[in-house]
This record gives sequence, structure tokens and C-alpha cells, in this order.
Amino acid sequence: MRLSRRAALAVSTVAIAASPVRAAAKAFDARDPANLLKAYARMRGGQDGELALWYYTANAWAKPADDVARIVFRVNGLTFQRLTLRADGGIDQKMAGRGFYGDAVTNAPLDTWTNPFNGETGTPPHVKSLALQTVQPGGQLVLAGEETNRAYFDGRIADHTVSGDTIWLTENFVGRGRAEPGRTASTSSSLSTFTAKIADVENADLEFVPCYLNYQSLGSWPAWMKMGDRPGQLSWQTWGHKVTGPADGPKALREWIEARYPGFLADPGI
Repeated sequence: MRLSRRAALAVSTVAIAASPVRAAAKAFDARDPANLLKAYARMRGGQDGELALWYYTANAWAKPADDVARIVFRVNGLTFQRLTLRADGGIDQKMAGRGFYGDAVTNAPLDTWTNPFNGETGTPPHVKSLALQTVQPGGQLVLAGEETNRAYFDGRIADHTVSGDTIWLTENFVGRGRAEPGRTASTSSSLSTFTAKIADVENADLEFVPCYLNYQSLGSWPAWMKMGDRPGQLSWQTWGHKVTGPADGPKALREWIEARYPGFLADPGI
């Protein structure tokens, strides 16, 4: 018996509706705060300890105590991340980054910088970072290497917020350096918020979890700004996102890094 076109379409529709649809494998319930660190590892890192790459841009706001805040330079950079879940539920984390300080208006890399508050000229310390840390099962951050040379440090993966199909996690730390003769001990804060979709975090079949970063910092004047003993603070206003590879980032930044650190984008050493 030959079916009419309308009948054939009807049979086809029923067959499709009745066909089993393979659901994505669920790694864990990301809505459960007990899975905070698993979600953090998925959002900030790569699949099963693989490298992840983040690009970011920042406005640096200088705020003297007796004046309004203003953007004094920009920062453009990238950071490679490797987060490995441990058997005890904690995380071993390695990070390596490169980036440049840019002009507040043109964003062009700066070899020298003139302080608009006092006319002093300084040399921006372009970003060249290597950080090692451990996240304890309870969320406490423990630094390693040179970063441990601080008078005080407190850091943790703190908040777990879910609304609708979106999850937010925070990574916060504050620190104080060791006092030096004739100079007040420096202070710093690092306040990061990571944002992703619940379905992406929970999908065990998804190797790359799209994620976004908002970051704020507040700290003492760095010495290279030559602010002397003028009261005030420097704050970074940063936004960024995770990408699948170096080619997904800004061309100008890639070229700047390759010119100064050949091979870094192919192998960051972590």
C-alpha cells in the first residue's frame, strides 16, 4: 500500500516523537552547594585537568583620598589555568599569564607611563605571572611559592548562587605584605565572580564549559606609580571570558606576547 504524502508525513512525525532522545550525561548536581568545588573546577578550568585559557581586559582606577577616581591605564592579558581535582575533594591549581599595560585612551602598550596626578614617569610592570595554589575541600585557598611571603593572607571559594539557568561562584582573597623600612605595608584584595549556565556545568559530555569573569581589586599604590605617601588606592575593574584557544583572543595581544615570549601561547609551562 502506498501512503499519500500527508499520511507519510504523519507517520514520520509519530516515529520521530517516539524515538528515544539521548540526554546529556550529568556530571553532578551543580545546584547543590556541596558540589561547589566541582562546579568551580568545571567553570574556571578545563575537562579533567586539561588547560583552560582566559582573556581579560581591565580599567585601572586610581583614587587619591582627596580626589575623584579616574582611569589611569588599561590592562590586557590572558591566563592559562590548570585545575586538577584531588581525591580528597580539593583542587590543585596552576596559573600562568602574560599581558600588557595600555594607554587609558588608545589602549596601545605602554613602555613608560606619566602619572596624571603628579607628572612623574614610571615603567609599567607588564603582566608576567606564575601562581600555584591549593583549594582545600572546604574552599580555603592556600598559596604556594613566592606568594606565601606575605604577612597576612585569607582566601576562599565562597559563594554559590543559582538563579534560573545561571550559576555564579566567587573566589575572594585579601592580603597584606611585609612592612619595609620607611614604607607602609602594601595591601591587596582580589574579588572574582565566575558566571556560567547550569546545563553546561552539569553536562559531563561537554569538554568546554563557557564561562565569564567579573573581577574587582582594591590595593595600595604600587611603587612604580611613584605616588609617594599620598593617601589613596588603585582598583582594577576587569571583565573576561574563557576561550577554546589563543586564536580566539585579541590579535594585538597575541602578537605582543609572541614578540616578547616566543612559544608561550603554545606551551605556558604548567
